[in-house]
This record gives sequence, structure tokens and C-alpha cells, in this order.
Amino acid sequence: MRRNVLLASCLALALGTAGCQEQKAAPTAPDAELRSESTTALRFKLEQARLKLPSSARISDRYFADVVRRAIDPTEHVCDPLTPLVTWLFGEIDEIPPAILNGIIFPLAADQIPFVDALFFQTEDTPQFFGYNGEYTRIMLKTERDVKRFWDIFSDDIQLIGMHGTMLLDVDRVAASYEAGFVDENGDPISHDDAVLFATLVANAVQQTPALNGGNHALFSFNAFAISAPGFIPDKVVMGDGILEGYEALGFGDVAPQGVYGHEFAHHIQYENGYFDEIPPGATTVAELTRYTELMADAMSAYYLTHKRGGAMNRKRVEQFLQAFFQIGDCSFTSSGHHGTPNQRMRAARFGFDLADQAQKQGHILTSDQVHDAFVVAYPSLVAPDAT
Repeated sequence: MRRNVLLASCLALALGTAGCQEQKAAPTAPDAELRSESTTALRFKLEQARLKLPSSARISDRYFADVVRRAIDPTEHVCDPLTPLVTWLFGEIDEIPPAILNGIIFPLAADQIPFVDALFFQTEDTPQFFGYNGEYTRIMLKTERDVKRFWDIFSDDIQLIGMHGTMLLDVDRVAASYEAGFVDENGDPISHDDAVLFATLVANAVQQTPALNGGNHALFSFNAFAISAPGFIPDKVVMGDGILEGYEALGFGDVAPQGVYGHEFAHHIQYENGYFDEIPPGATTVAELTRYTELMADAMSAYYLTHKRGGAMNRKRVEQFLQAFFQIGDCSFTSSGHHGTPNQRMRAARFGFDLADQAQKQGHILTSDQVHDAFVVAYPSLVAPDAT
């Protein structure tokens, strides 16, 4: 299957209550038809289109999507180890019957539909909750408030949005996402009739496959991303249920929501202050540009998490989480989604820790420009070649 997956990391203003459930338009088809539906789906090969965003749009973070792609094709990034998080994700995907995974989900790109839905259609005006059962709603809303108070940029317009696999049961929403974000293998837009057909096939599979748990499966929401597209869609940070579930399974449920959000909000600092368009010293490739912004986001997140007037979290505990978070760092040095190696990302975080410690002794919070300027000075040492 041929797909060019465009994914990223982001968050937005969540107005919801714990325990909220998605509205579901339940499809109707007997279980016996799944086999024939799988055969039908194999006739199609969808490719995620160049999303209809203005040239000024900024969208950040491909790393969670990269993890899913490794699950789909583990040979693509042979230098990446089977980290605990990736191993957990593989285990979740292995529970899906191959006929459903390879006969419907992948051919019809169903794993990307919640991303498109959150990107284009979900706003603060739609009910928001976080976690499969809303269990992270309270901490996400508190984290959003705290982070916005801590940093000095204007952030009232940044919305916190949840991404949920359960939306795959809503045929109308899924069809709208197919029309908005996909083309067929010939590059042609998806017609409305085909979009409804695809949406029905997907909804039937999700509803009738116990392993998919009604859409509450990490494959559909193992991502977080940040986007800024002024005048087109609201600025957002989108948090997927699957990524929260993965870190909970590893024992980091107490710090992952704050850590991931802090990183994604840092991208909005970059958008707001113009850092996203900077060219770091010596950079000659897109991969190096991406690494620069990602390591800066790592540093800013670590600065907030451990600052006593910010997240006020224990540095050792934050570092334990970031060790797992940064294992998503990669060796794809020429990829446009390169985030830096795990060692480089941890150096950036430790820079943020130290900066927070220095600021606390002085009794104040550095401005975003001051954190940025200090990071720029330190950057060459942060990206020095890893030891063998």
C-alpha cells in the first residue's frame, strides 16, 4: 500500500467533562459480511492527500506517526530498537486479526482518519475529553491552564483537542474525513459515494472486531500534534488517546500528559515568535531544520516541567519519562521528520533542567525569548555526534 502520511504534534482548548462519550452512528451489517467487505476494500489503495492547508500553515511532529509506521513496516527504520513503548504498540496491533488489519484498515487508511478529523473538524465548540473513558480530562485541562500561565506568548486562541478512535463508528464523520484528506492511487479526490462506502466498511470492521474495542485502540490515536494555520483553522494541540494509553501502560501516567503537552505547546511558542523559520548554524537539510525545532521544544518542555513556578515536577521522575519519550528519537538522519537521536534529545532536556534550576535560584521565570536565546548558544554542543 502506498501512503504518504503527513502527521504532527499539537494540542487545543478542551471543553469537556470526564466520562464524555462520542456520538456514534452505528453501522448495520452482519458479521458474516466482513469477509466480503475485506475483499472489497482490497480493491482500493488510498493515499493521504496533500492536506488542503495554506502555505503559511505550520504543523509539527511526525514522531508518533513514525512509530506506527514502524509497526506497519518494521524494516523501514532498521536502526531503531524495540523500545518498551514500541514493543507495547506492536503487542496491541498484533491482537488485530490480519484479515481486518490488512484487508480493511490499512488499504482504507482507517488508522489516519482520526487525525484528519481532529485536524479539520474538531474545535473547542465540539465536546472534548481525553483518554478512552475521559480519565485524563481533568489533568489535561489543568495542564493547559498551567502551561498557558507559565509562558509569555498570547495563547488564548490555542485549542486543546482530543483524538479518538471511536469516531470511526460515525459514518458521516469518517466520510467527511475521506473527502477532506485523501486521494485515490491515481491522485483523484474521493467522491462522496466512495467516501460513504469506505466509511461504512471501516465502521463495520471496528464495530464487529472485538480486538478493536469499538475504536478504543492505540493504532487509531497513537499521536499528538500541533498546528497553526491562521485564518483557516484554529490553532490546536491535539492529544490522542492511544499515546496516553501507551505511557500509562509503561507506568508514566502521572507525567506523560504534562510532558507531551509541554512539548507540543513549545511548538506554538515557535510559531508565535518566529523560531520555526530559523535556520540553525550549519544546517543544509530539511532534517536538520526539523531537528533544531524539535530539540528546542524538548528543552522548553523540560524547562517548564521542572521549574518550581511551572510544572514543579521532580527532575528525576521527569527524566525517567523523557528517557521513554525520547526513545522515539530516530536514526533517520535524512528524513524530514528527524527529531534527533535519543541522546541528543536528552541533552536538550538536561539543558532545560539546568536552565530551570538557574532561574529558580534567581526567583523568576525566563521569557520565551530568553530560553530561546540560551538554547541557540548551547545548540552546537547538544547536537555533537553521539558516542559510539
